[in-house]
Amino acid sequence: MKARSIIFVLLLSLFSLPFYADNEQQSAEEVYEIRAYNDEKRAGFNHVYTELVQDNRIDKSLSDKKNLKGQITVYLPKKEGKYPLILITHGWNNSKYAFLSMGRRLASEGYAVAVFTSKKKELPKDWLPAFSAAYELIKKKTEDPEHDLYGLIDTENAGILAHSMGGAASLYYANFTPQIKALAAIHPYNGSSFIVEAVGSANEELGDTFQQIKGAALFLTSEVDKTAYPEKSYRFFKNLNEEIPACFLSFKDIKHNGALDIYKTPLSGGYDEKAFNLYAELTAAWFDAFLKTNKKRLGFFKKGEVLFKSIEALLYTEARRKHEAYPNYDSRNLE
Repeated sequence: MKARSIIFVLLLSLFSLPFYADNEQQSAEEVYEIRAYNDEKRAGFNHVYTELVQDNRIDKSLSDKKNLKGQITVYLPKKEGKYPLILITHGWNNSKYAFLSMGRRLASEGYAVAVFTSKKKELPKDWLPAFSAAYELIKKKTEDPEHDLYGLIDTENAGILAHSMGGAASLYYANFTPQIKALAAIHPYNGSSFIVEAVGSANEELGDTFQQIKGAALFLTSEVDKTAYPEKSYRFFKNLNEEIPACFLSFKDIKHNGALDIYKTPLSGGYDEKAFNLYAELTAAWFDAFLKTNKKRLGFFKKGEVLFKSIEALLYTEARRKHEAYPNYDSRNLE
C-alpha cells in the first residue's frame, strides 16, 4: 500500500490531475489473486469486470431464504491466510449485482468480502435481519471444519460497506455489533425531498443517532445527490459516538449511484468509472487503516496531507439547491 501512495503522488506531481486510477492501472497494482463463491453476471452491470472470477464455485448453502434473496457472493484471496471480513450491501430496490465489482476489488486488496441482497428492501429497517443473517452465515461457515471457508475469515475483525438505505441500516447494526471495527456508508439515506420520503420514509424508525458504535465510520456523499440529501446524511456524522474515528466527505458531482457498477437512471445516475475508482480507493484506505492498522492510509482523510490534497479539488464548494449548511469535509479522532 505504501507503493500505491508513492505512485499516486508521482502521478499527481507530473500531471496535476485529481485522483482517479483507471482500470488498467488498478489491475496492475492488485497484489492478491482471488477466488469466489457464487460470482455472477447480470445485464446492465459488470462494467468493471466483464468476466467471472476464474476460480468460481457455486455454493447454494450460502443462503438464508427468510432474510436474503439468492446466495451470498464471497470473494477472498487465494493466498493462505485469515482475512478481515467486509460485508457489502445495496440500497432501496437494488441488489448485490451493483456491488460485486466493489467486492471483487476489495478482495484483491486482502479482504474476505461477502456481498448480499436483502430480501426486504423498502425501508432502512428492512436491512437489519439481512445484516444479521449474512454475518452469522459467514461466521458459521468459517467455523465449520467441513466447509472450504474454514479458518479463512476473521469475523471478529469485520467491516461494512453499504449504500443508501443499506448505509443507514449499517450504522444501526454496527451500534450493537462490536465485531464491526470499521464501516463505510456510501450516500447513506437519512431523508430527501418530500416526494422521495413519501416512498422511502425519512428514516424516522432508525433515526440518525448511534452513540454505541465502536467502529471507525466513513461517510461518502455528494452535493448533487437528489436521492439521499447530503446535508441530512451529515447528521449521521454529527450524532455519532464522539470518541470514535470518523470522516465525512461530500463531492461535487457524483450522483447517488455513480460509484456503483450499475445501469444509469435519470434521477440517481449509474456507473461512472472515475467515481467508482475514487470510492474504491477511499474505502480500501479506510479499511486498511482500521482493519489492518495501516494508519499511513489515513492521509486521504487528513487536511494538509498530500493524499488529501489530491482529492480536495473534487469536494463540493457551491450549493446546487437551497438547504441547511453543511461542510464538504469533517473529521475527528484520526490521529
